[in-house]
Amino acid sequence: MNSRRILVGYRKNGSSNVEIAPFQQCVFDYFGKTGQTTKLSCNLQDGVVVISTEGDEQILVKHPTFCPMHALTESDIKSIRPEDVSRGVDVGVATLLQTSDRHILITRRAKHLRNFPGIWVPPGGHVEANETLEEAGLRELEEETGLKITPQDCKSIKVLALWESVYPAMLSQGLPRRHHMVVYQTAVVDQGHEDLQKRLALDPNETDAAAWLSEACLKEIAKNSDSNEKMGDVPNHIPNTFKSVVLTQDTNQPTIQQLSSSILFATAPSTGPDVERISTGTKFAIQQWSQTFD
Repeated sequence: MNSRRILVGYRKNGSSNVEIAPFQQCVFDYFGKTGQTTKLSCNLQDGVVVISTEGDEQILVKHPTFCPMHALTESDIKSIRPEDVSRGVDVGVATLLQTSDRHILITRRAKHLRNFPGIWVPPGGHVEANETLEEAGLRELEEETGLKITPQDCKSIKVLALWESVYPAMLSQGLPRRHHMVVYQTAVVDQGHEDLQKRLALDPNETDAAAWLSEACLKEIAKNSDSNEKMGDVPNHIPNTFKSVVLTQDTNQPTIQQLSSSILFATAPSTGPDVERISTGTKFAIQQWSQTFD
């Protein structure tokens, strides 16, 4: 496939022109939106994911309270590396694969990756030329986990929400080097998680662990807020550990391990190095997913 990057473009109300999204500007600031959430349309057109205030189908968009792009000063902007500014805003698609027994698959990003190493997220990645967003999400799912799921295999597949992602996650960790709009989609299949587990084949270049989280666990994660929960607090009725497939460091062989559930409820530290946790954007996506069963 053509490896040309698919970028985000913005179209303001009443305009027919699409502007490639500037790297150094928060999407909320561009559209004059306040708060943490808003609704915008999202469509893949001519190799650009166009974000607009117009359109019949508006999708929930969120960024964190600590959004680095929103907090940039003029001095900060001038200090961002030119090669980063020239990247624009990339597009990522992440798939929440829902099984018949209402488990969701999450994976741990390999520790050698440049962006968000050791962070737990749904399988996902970039969009390639001539792909739909749906196709990109399912391709990345297969590449990272070995699970080949086609649109025909899904009872439903749809966009859930959008998340503005910046790396590093906070200005205290350094100036922004990557800026993404992450499209979270849900893909619902008829198979149970234990059947899919047998087909799991993690790509060590992308991920070094995976886990199927139950609906009960996911709903507790959805309640956990990065702004008001003590890091690592595990609800009393949630087991202290969760089962995960972990690749060994030396041979990349899959092993079954019990990991501390505190990882699932950890939050992004305001200062210092990051910790192993579920990404803030993924928690937001889980919140939206869990509401479909409330």
